[in-house]
Amino acid sequence: MKTKIINVLMVLCLISFTACSQNKPTKEVEVQTKAKQIKTEPHTYGGWYCPDNLNGFPPVDIQNWKNVPVVNGRMATKEETQNGTSLIFVDTKKYPNAKVLDIKLPKLANYYNEITRRNDLIIVIQAIHINNDSIVGFRYLNGGNGSARLNEIEFLSDNEIKNIPNSKFVTYSININSSQDNIWKVLTKKEYTAELQPIFDKNNLLNKDWREVSNVNFHYNNDKILTSQFARKLFGNFYIQNDYKNALYNEKFLLLENLVSKNTELKIVCGPFEDDYENQKNILIEWASKVKELSEL
Repeated sequence: MKTKIINVLMVLCLISFTACSQNKPTKEVEVQTKAKQIKTEPHTYGGWYCPDNLNGFPPVDIQNWKNVPVVNGRMATKEETQNGTSLIFVDTKKYPNAKVLDIKLPKLANYYNEITRRNDLIIVIQAIHINNDSIVGFRYLNGGNGSARLNEIEFLSDNEIKNIPNSKFVTYSININSSQDNIWKVLTKKEYTAELQPIFDKNNLLNKDWREVSNVNFHYNNDKILTSQFARKLFGNFYIQNDYKNALYNEKFLLLENLVSKNTELKIVCGPFEDDYENQKNILIEWASKVKELSEL
């Protein structure tokens, strides 16, 4: 990710309670959608970009998008912005003219993400009007959340939604009796590639130099166009995210260390997968087990 990650910003009484990272609103940016280009300045009403918020907003398989929790017809309560139902809390005493937009939620939309550098498919779970701004809060299908101005997204038509093939994300967690620093070495150091590659490349089909352009000792062996990649510590936890253009494929690896027990949870989200879901699920479970074995040595 090339955009700078900055400290969490609490904007007066308008607060997002899922803290991780935010795009810094310092200059005009060009937002692209399938059908239009819009010149706009980033909004300041809790514009959170939290792709690593996998606990608050876990991945959603496309066939289940209508089932995510939402609040319709009223402002979200503070509790609802903390339990994964909504995203932005508005103090109506401070902003008495704030109101919800007349949009039945949830809704599927496209959003041009400057960090992933592609049109991402999102589920809009909140739509509000405040201080002459129309703001939407949303969750990414691959997990995490974000927000934008209403004119920065493009709602999908019923016909477009019907044409999206069914697919699933592999979501898997494993507890490892090791620090996140040790696990990070196994995940990212090339010296561990030889022990991990046979799990996902059983027929040795990968180019010999594939690891030179990868930030992790894992590879989904399909031709993909990489649009962005990220691998470093984010708000105290190591995090890897790789975004691809084809089929909006993603890889997310998050380490959550318990500083008391020194155990670490490795959370994995990869996909979406269609016909090869079961095969990729088995590969990732086997791969995670090997990461655990190597990290606990």
